[in-house]
Amino acid sequence: MRTDEKDLVLKVERTERLLGIVKAPASKSYTHRAVFLSCLGSRARVVNPLECADTNNTVALWQKLGAAICRKGNSLVVRGCRGVPALGRGNTVNVGESGTLLRFILSVLALARGPVVVKGKGTLLTRTNRQVVDALRAWGVDISGTGPEHTLPIKIRANGILQGGEARVDGSVTSQVISSLLIAAPFASRDTVLVLDRPLVSRPYVDITIDVMKWAGVKVERKGDRVFKVRKGQKLRPIGDFTVHGDYSSAAFLLAAACLTQSDVTVTDLVEDSQGDSRIIPILRAMGAKIDRTKSSVHIKGPSRLHGIEIDGSDIPDLVPILTVLGCFASGRTRIRNVAHLVHKESNRLSKPALELGKLGARIKVKDDGLVISHSELHGGVVSGCNDHRIAMSLAVAGLAAGGTVTIKGAGCIEKSYPAFVRDMQKLHANIGAISQ
Repeated sequence: MRTDEKDLVLKVERTERLLGIVKAPASKSYTHRAVFLSCLGSRARVVNPLECADTNNTVALWQKLGAAICRKGNSLVVRGCRGVPALGRGNTVNVGESGTLLRFILSVLALARGPVVVKGKGTLLTRTNRQVVDALRAWGVDISGTGPEHTLPIKIRANGILQGGEARVDGSVTSQVISSLLIAAPFASRDTVLVLDRPLVSRPYVDITIDVMKWAGVKVERKGDRVFKVRKGQKLRPIGDFTVHGDYSSAAFLLAAACLTQSDVTVTDLVEDSQGDSRIIPILRAMGAKIDRTKSSVHIKGPSRLHGIEIDGSDIPDLVPILTVLGCFASGRTRIRNVAHLVHKESNRLSKPALELGKLGARIKVKDDGLVISHSELHGGVVSGCNDHRIAMSLAVAGLAAGGTVTIKGAGCIEKSYPAFVRDMQKLHANIGAISQ
């Protein structure tokens, strides 16, 4: 599918049975970070990277900044910029709709020399960047965005120097700022000390960053989840190839679908690592699903008699849309709390899923810090993907167990993270199809 096909729709029919084996798409989070650390260093190889709109934008941008990236089979072979990104003609870079790429690249661009304008598109144009701009200003970077929230476009006058030192960051909105500063920290003039003023949300994403930095040869010292330190001058010396394994955030849609239908489904390449969204497995078990797992695969036999539970979603924001769907099919009530920060994602991931699922008969109450979902009898209808890949895929899963045809407009956004979603669902015999109108 293509994100620029604005009229692309998915039609989903009730599906009684799912059967088969599917390999989980590679982790988007690990791919982003492995490419960044590889391109900042000298030479590296990333095996099994995810190819989607967001990661393709990351590769293309780094090629513009002077990294040589060659696709060989199922790998990316990288010759990096050794900590000195090159600004090309025009000195403009475009991050597309990737919030991760935007926040990560802002710290890296400070290491270049010359003026540069960072642009993007879609919902990214309205998302705040105030935290990362404030932190970089504290490190001596001449950077400013548009308005008080420093939305895109953002202008940087880089002089090749990132001062480093102590920076105080609010961890309650996004973890991407912490990851961005950590990734650039080895090239700072002083030791980096990040102090979080408020508790960190989405903590596992910082854990993933530290995992990949360790592979690259950089040590991050930490005191709990509030203080992070990186000593200056550490060299990026990757330890062998970096292999990217399956993405639990994307696999969650397959696992949820298997819970709602008569199924015998196995999802492979799901290893134990730092991905917070691996919590989908204990959450499904707590809701009543029967799941078996090995070191690298997960097996579900459905349907499951799901019951509502209380879920702390502070560390798993990407799971909230599909958990909202599961709550509709669970007996009793499901409460998802500590997710106020979801209003800052690709869409408002509190109100938008509630609105679209409500068109299908869902009973969902939006609270200040989360959602309360009551058991609902979903029917067919026409809904919008809200230009949010995770909402679009969640609605597709809901359609498999709804009482009529569910038509999802704007489904091209799924390419942002899981281009093979429809194909994989069809491989499992789901009644789903993409239609361009």
